[in-house]
Amino acid sequence: MGTPGDVPLARTVYRIASSGRVDLCRQTIKERKAWPAPVPSSTAIADRPEIVSAARAVLGWVGRGQDFWACGGIPASYNARKRRYDGPYPETTGYSIPTLIELGSLTGFREADLMARKAADWLVSRQSNAGGIRCNIETPPSGDNGADQIVLFDCGAILQGFTAMARRSEYYAEPTERLARFVMAAQRDDGLWDSHLAFKHFGSHNALVAYALIDAGSTLNQPQFSDAGHRCLKALRGRLRKNGYIEGCEFPGVRAGVAFLHPFVYTIEGYLKAAALAPDRGYLEAVRPALDALRIGIERTGQIPGAFVQPDMSTSCSFTALTAIAQLADVGFRADQLSGEGTYTAMSRQLMRFLRQVLGGTLSDVAWQGGLPSAFPIDGDYLPFCVNNWGAKYFLDASMGELTALHPVLSSIPTAQSAAIPQGVT
Repeated sequence: MGTPGDVPLARTVYRIASSGRVDLCRQTIKERKAWPAPVPSSTAIADRPEIVSAARAVLGWVGRGQDFWACGGIPASYNARKRRYDGPYPETTGYSIPTLIELGSLTGFREADLMARKAADWLVSRQSNAGGIRCNIETPPSGDNGADQIVLFDCGAILQGFTAMARRSEYYAEPTERLARFVMAAQRDDGLWDSHLAFKHFGSHNALVAYALIDAGSTLNQPQFSDAGHRCLKALRGRLRKNGYIEGCEFPGVRAGVAFLHPFVYTIEGYLKAAALAPDRGYLEAVRPALDALRIGIERTGQIPGAFVQPDMSTSCSFTALTAIAQLADVGFRADQLSGEGTYTAMSRQLMRFLRQVLGGTLSDVAWQGGLPSAFPIDGDYLPFCVNNWGAKYFLDASMGELTALHPVLSSIPTAQSAAIPQGVT
């Protein structure tokens, strides 16, 4: 996750002047003039070819990045100002695996399955004897220098990928179990963690770690993993306010008391995915206030929030993270799939219409094409001038949600509820 904040005008001017790229300068100026980013007012429903075409373009971006390093890991991002890829990112490579598997199943994009296996094998190669994963972002072939950085959230993201692979092949069951045991062993009795944290505080976005444990427990028939995940979600419930605000979604050192949309929606996602596995625990109801606050705010202002100021859910920031918008579109579709109500689908469709308009097609770089810019405006202080792989992951997730909403009967996205590991699958 990057660290957002406001962008002073002087810094914007410096970035434009120092980029050395006329096309990037033009795009920055164009998007600055268009800020704040409006949500398209049209409620027109996209057809399947439009959705699939955009998903194919984004999958192409992911594939080119994975091929660039040739190790199986997916680059964290491509920086257009520097014209270079970052090193492969274990965390986001990990939770991209279920997305790739589901995309292959739903669309028939066969290359997605191979990409998922390459990613999983690379991550298995980074697993220690104790079960943790080396989470360092390193540039091949000179990587693997220095001490292992083991981060709880990253390990939870990778556990999602391992578990998805374990449902397809028994080969991945053992690394999945070892990683789940490693994550569970560090948990406190109250359900939270105080070690291997990305920040000094235990961020609410770690609800996704809880989901990963629940999913692993269901898949491997290891109820102690699921119990650990449920304990975490129970402990985090006290942070979910009735007005929709979620405590613990701040970035350290950046505007205390401000919840940024990126970890905010991570938290919602963790509860919704857990709700699909445990529908009787009230997880969907727990995050409804947050989803409703986001939906109503967008309907009222016609704009996409970047952050929220405690306690009144008013918006903040001079940019928005497009990654977080893709996440929000995804959880809107997920919530409606769980409830069958259709409360958030219109919002999610509007967000996806906006994201398809800003997909990386404005720059000449091959490595930019098909990617989702990190921020709008493009120089916003969330990975400025970059397209990142987790934005691509969530765009693909939301695209699948949109396809499912369009043709529910034809959709065949596998769920995580199957406890049995397929035998003899390679």
